[in-house]
Amino acid sequence: MIWLRYVIRDFEQMVDDWSKFLKVKTDHHFLPIPTKIGKGYCYAQLVNEAMSFVVIDVKFNEDIVMQRKALKEMNLLLYLNQVYVDGYYQIASNTDRVKFTGHVKRRSIFLTSTNYPLELSYSKGTRVQLVGIYFKSALVRKFLKKDVFHYLEDYSQVRLRDHDLKPILQEEDKMLKEIFEADLSSEFGKLVLHNRVLLIVEKILHRFLLSKLPPSKTKDLTKKDLERLKKVELLLSEEEVKKFPSVKELSRIALMSSTKLKKRFKEVYGKKLYEFYNYNRLYKARQSIENGESTIKEAAYNIGYSNLSNFSKAFKKEFGMLPSQIKSTRVKMSS
Repeated sequence: MIWLRYVIRDFEQMVDDWSKFLKVKTDHHFLPIPTKIGKGYCYAQLVNEAMSFVVIDVKFNEDIVMQRKALKEMNLLLYLNQVYVDGYYQIASNTDRVKFTGHVKRRSIFLTSTNYPLELSYSKGTRVQLVGIYFKSALVRKFLKKDVFHYLEDYSQVRLRDHDLKPILQEEDKMLKEIFEADLSSEFGKLVLHNRVLLIVEKILHRFLLSKLPPSKTKDLTKKDLERLKKVELLLSEEEVKKFPSVKELSRIALMSSTKLKKRFKEVYGKKLYEFYNYNRLYKARQSIENGESTIKEAAYNIGYSNLSNFSKAFKKEFGMLPSQIKSTRVKMSS
């Protein structure tokens, strides 16, 4: 087993530190992984003095544990993860731990912070494709409104509670493929990579973070209103909810009129109540099919569909492909 301990002050520094530990020279922060450890590469680039990114694509030939040490600074780290597990994959903070075993695929967007430690463990044969973006706290403070900045700070401190709550959508998945297919041996390829990283960051921050508190629409929302909307959000995203609750019931939970609830929920979460509910349950079904946890029929039934044809139509409308196409590509990956 290989242990890799490090800190992150920016991703170029991190890759250079890894190169010293692995005794492999970098070429402008491009680090080829030694064959003893795996097959692949890490590449980092500064965007400016307060932002950098890293792209990692590696299949491990040894079990490896990567320990990120905590810093005093609360700088933000946004990760897009694609892990093709072959054995086990574990992620642990100083307060909680999540582990996946078997032959599964995990895909998620994860916001974390440099002010607490994180440990990633991968078994031999596991492949990791990762895009990470580092933001110095000063940069985030400068460009975001105060309420949004505090939301980001709070969100980054939940450790692993929401480690895979945020899915990678179809448009983002397309950009991810372009990132991993970029030719890093050419300056043009690096330019394409830089562009795609900035685009995907903009999409994700807008969809998942900035859209949580749109300043022009939520300026008169009280903290209590947001807490009540959060209760509705949690209910609509719970796995055991197989039937959409009535708007009357949701209004009672939110202590709002049905008109106010529908308006405020769309403003804050970007989707209507049923659209939000339907997306979340279809995404859970997609995950269970991808991970091999359920057959298509079982996945449909588990989220409340009794008619497979209706399930397939809704699935294709949301993700652009049929459940059978997801299932057929679940274990495929390049060597």
